[in-house]
Amino acid sequence: MKIIDRFVLKSFFRPFIITFFVMILFLLMQFVWKYIDDLVGRGVEWYYIAELLFYTSATLVPMALPLAVLLSSIMVLGTLGENNELAAMKSSGLGLARVMRPLFVFMICLSVGAFLFANYVIPIANLRSETLRRNIANQKPALSIRPGVFYKGIEGFSIKVGEKYGENQNLLSDVIIYDHTQKRGNTKVIVADSGKMQVTSNEQFLEIFLYDGHSYEDHNPSKAKDRDNKPFVKSNFQESLIRFNLVDFQAGDLRKSGRKEFDMLNVRQLDEAVDSLNVLLGDLQNDFEKQMIDKYAYNDLKDIPETEHILEVDTSKVAIISKLSDTLINNFEADMHSRILQNSMRIARSNKAYYSNATAQYDWRKLIITRHVLEWQKKFSVSFAIIVLFFVGAPLGAIIRKGGMGMPVVVSVFIFIVYHVTSFSFEKLGRFMYWTPFQAMWTANFILLPIGIWLTYKSATDSVIFNIELYMKPFQKISNIFAKRKSTEATRENSAPQQ
Repeated sequence: MKIIDRFVLKSFFRPFIITFFVMILFLLMQFVWKYIDDLVGRGVEWYYIAELLFYTSATLVPMALPLAVLLSSIMVLGTLGENNELAAMKSSGLGLARVMRPLFVFMICLSVGAFLFANYVIPIANLRSETLRRNIANQKPALSIRPGVFYKGIEGFSIKVGEKYGENQNLLSDVIIYDHTQKRGNTKVIVADSGKMQVTSNEQFLEIFLYDGHSYEDHNPSKAKDRDNKPFVKSNFQESLIRFNLVDFQAGDLRKSGRKEFDMLNVRQLDEAVDSLNVLLGDLQNDFEKQMIDKYAYNDLKDIPETEHILEVDTSKVAIISKLSDTLINNFEADMHSRILQNSMRIARSNKAYYSNATAQYDWRKLIITRHVLEWQKKFSVSFAIIVLFFVGAPLGAIIRKGGMGMPVVVSVFIFIVYHVTSFSFEKLGRFMYWTPFQAMWTANFILLPIGIWLTYKSATDSVIFNIELYMKPFQKISNIFAKRKSTEATRENSAPQQ
């Protein structure tokens, strides 16, 4: 390795490492602030919290790495320009491309490493961190019930309280509890003016005492004629007790994981998942088409027999047919009209409900496939963003010629915010299937790439970019034209003969 390469890389590594870990720490503090209520006061050992923060730090690498590259590139080239070291290199025959070459090689290696990290480490880190966070939050579900938000951590119930107060935050007001244990929807609800929560001494049950409330329940009889009456039960109570089993929330193996989400899979697993989901989507579409054909194909098409002779027609039947009304319902007796209309409306509503349900299932499965493909594209696009932001930051630092933590920090944060907002917005368009996954995940890179190439060209040719007077010249020319016209008109008015 040549001295110039060693010098540039050494100048780059120090700000890069410092910036990278500072960004990890900053993003980690944001995570802690967001989930502070789920982590504090659960009686969980400290090493579980430390393990959660460790895995969460790994998941933050894709966001911290591009910003660290951008800021470090601006700082290094800016420092070289500020100390006239870059000018000395150029005067000795070393162009900007030669100075950037060792950093570019390092960026390629870093991009490959970022992809391998995103493909093999981050899926495991996402699984472990999300599993730990959920299990820690479920250690004491009473603390997870927040005012104004439905809590669904207890299976079969949705609980919402208007306010929590008291010394231990165990007194409640405006309590609403939906009972979904029968899995029939929102058919049973309990509403109370106030309540009190407490955990039994053996910590196996959560007890909620309700005061001055009502209970509503829709019954669903087995007989169809009874269902038409829509039976409904309402009861009032002064005090009621609901007890929830907390066996599932007891402190056991907090690392016990559930099902894997799309962000917990690597590229190979995502490919397999997308293939399986596409097969299920095709089966769903085929079933829907078959159901529609079975519903509406009442008569099969019959081939007309080829014949050369004239068929005899029963003229008496023709006369009867000619008397039929064009409106189908008028061909039936009057007392059957109401029954026919009701039956038709029932069939129409049934078909509409079936179509709506099938469409919702199709859209949901399509959305799940899209999220998997987005995650697949994201693993590559984030790695490529490292190279793109390097080509933006390095020439920009050579142009502004300012090192340290002042101007480089301001410029890099501004550029990264623009990149992050645009990439997040485009990803959101992809999630809602307005854009394809490729467009959603790569457009931000394709926008910044030509900007980086243009900045590199301007920096290599020593073009002036931030000279305001250069950009004001066209406007100054236009202003001079109008000023000249006004001066000419004033001269003509002054030279006109006085009457």
